[in-house]
Amino acid sequence: MKTANKIKIFVPVIIILAVSLAAEIIFSNFVYLAFVAGKNDVSDYRPLGSSSFSLSEENKSFDFQCTGLKLNSISFTVKTADENALDELTTVNFYVFDENSTKSAANARSERIAVGASPRRATVYLNSLGSASGIIMDFPELEGEITVYDIVINPTYQFSFDIVRFAAVFVLLAVIYILKSGTGKQLCREITYNQAALLSCALTCMAAMLFWTLCSSSETGSRIAYPLQIGAEHYQPYIQQFDAFMKGQLHFDVQPTAELLALENPYAPSERDGIYYLFDRAFFEGKYYSYFGIAPILVVYYPFYLLTNALPMDSTVMGVFALITALFLPLAVIEWAKLRKADIRPWFAGICAIGAYFASMALLIQRGRTPFYYIASAAGIAFVSAFAFWVLKALGSKKLFARIACMVLAGVSFALGFLSRINSVLPAALIIAAFVIIYLIESIKAKKFGAFFAEMAALALPVAGAIGFSLYYNYIRFGDIFQFGTDYQLTVANASLYETGAGGIFPSLFHYFLQPFEFSAQFPFITFSYLPLSDYGKAVYIDSSFGIFALPFMLSLLLAPILYKSKKISKNGKILLSVSLLSLVVTAFLDFCLGGVIFRYTADISLPAALISAVILLEAVSICQSERSASAVKLAKKCVLALVGVTICISLSASLMINGNLTAYSPDFYVAARDFFVFWS
Repeated sequence: MKTANKIKIFVPVIIILAVSLAAEIIFSNFVYLAFVAGKNDVSDYRPLGSSSFSLSEENKSFDFQCTGLKLNSISFTVKTADENALDELTTVNFYVFDENSTKSAANARSERIAVGASPRRATVYLNSLGSASGIIMDFPELEGEITVYDIVINPTYQFSFDIVRFAAVFVLLAVIYILKSGTGKQLCREITYNQAALLSCALTCMAAMLFWTLCSSSETGSRIAYPLQIGAEHYQPYIQQFDAFMKGQLHFDVQPTAELLALENPYAPSERDGIYYLFDRAFFEGKYYSYFGIAPILVVYYPFYLLTNALPMDSTVMGVFALITALFLPLAVIEWAKLRKADIRPWFAGICAIGAYFASMALLIQRGRTPFYYIASAAGIAFVSAFAFWVLKALGSKKLFARIACMVLAGVSFALGFLSRINSVLPAALIIAAFVIIYLIESIKAKKFGAFFAEMAALALPVAGAIGFSLYYNYIRFGDIFQFGTDYQLTVANASLYETGAGGIFPSLFHYFLQPFEFSAQFPFITFSYLPLSDYGKAVYIDSSFGIFALPFMLSLLLAPILYKSKKISKNGKILLSVSLLSLVVTAFLDFCLGGVIFRYTADISLPAALISAVILLEAVSICQSERSASAVKLAKKCVLALVGVTICISLSASLMINGNLTAYSPDFYVAARDFFVFWS
């Protein structure tokens, strides 16, 4: 009997192993099996011998003859002429001429390859409709000089096998088998909320750390020496502000030029032409300041300096906030499910938590170019995640002391978010304001004033402290408690002229909610879209971006009518839902009117929208369960699984993009990721 049980265990493992092995052999050799096998005659093997081509920005292409050849592939080696050049991705276009010497667009092929000081071998599969007479290789993005050599037309076939993809397929099939088996179904039934939280957080934190590694691959060094080795003007605003604090002052230790000081209106971009100045810093009464919030300095820069006597690189700061978001956002979703005490399976809450994280733009924000802009956004969404968790944790705690402690932590989180980026906490501020009013009314009815005031005081004191500090900080810098420095920016427009107006309503709805991605023929297959509707006048940034509905998980917001119609949702719950949805629209409107369009602004609404979407999904499925519609519940859960799966794919694809305002990452990683997924090319 024991032998039979062992056989039962090993048979599925052997089958999954065999299927994974067969799949990987097909994946790794798909192009040869599909297009090259039977066509690659030994006589077609054509090395070009000692041919070597040197290319530069003035001469970006070359061609060579291959008369009478049925083309299927070409391999070559490429390296930069500069031995100290950094690795980078570049595009190479191939054009095939037919027997009549006509360049055929149908036979064109574009590929991104890695180029660096070390030689790299690349193979590209082409296809000629008949016998090819010639090939053109063009490098349209070339900067500097490169050498292309060791060119082989129709190289001999070499068997390949990707052990990482084989392992990934094996694990995926094993997980699917376990979940579909009786054991898997039992695990899903028995899993607790704590276990679901642990698993979801483990997955999201691994994703955050993977992308932290990816984004830090383009940086040189691991820390910044302090005291600064060169002038403060060569560093980003957070470093400049830290340096100013260490020197006992609020303004940067940078002397403006006499030409800038002599300008009557330095905030007009036209007057600054030809004059050196620190771009996008606040400039007031002859001194430079930062208009960025100081929370990242308090939370990351000072602790890092105290531990290492140096300052962190930008990617390190981003990694800290990415990890906070990856931890607290899934926990907030799980906490909501626990708080509601509805018939929501913990595993389903975990799935929704994972979907919310990948829809929140947390991964994409790590890739922001000129990272100090994105540090503010990353910090904002991190502290909003923590705020949401601690508020929900407080509401779910039965003991008054625990509720007060959690409210204090929620208040501290909100305060740090406010001191990071005000617009990132605006949705949370509107929602919590409505909640406090509702809670006050309910407390009056229940005659529980003491508990209400104790909890609200615990929440409000850190927030009031942060706001009070911020107003005083504004006054001692700019002489105005409500002036955060944005009106004094030395940027692409005069920021003091920005204003809100009804004309911004429709554009903000389009750009922040409806604007789609564009599809690309090259990996990772999607890019930002650039879709200005008209001349927006005073809007600063009209950059390539996308709206939150481009991430399918956010479409859950459209299910809000289900909650409004349900008797299971209280009147207060419906009010909070209305305020939550309205907060997204208000924030998008203000961001558009006072800033414009760029994806880091979209992040102000993406995280609260993802959290609200998860809540709507959990509540919608709970409503189906309360109506005892088993078929509807089963269909709804399958739809949610599909929604989360597609969102993960799109989020990862967007996070791997190489266009737009995104930092560069290792070209070898791009090639490896492309070859991992794009087995058919």
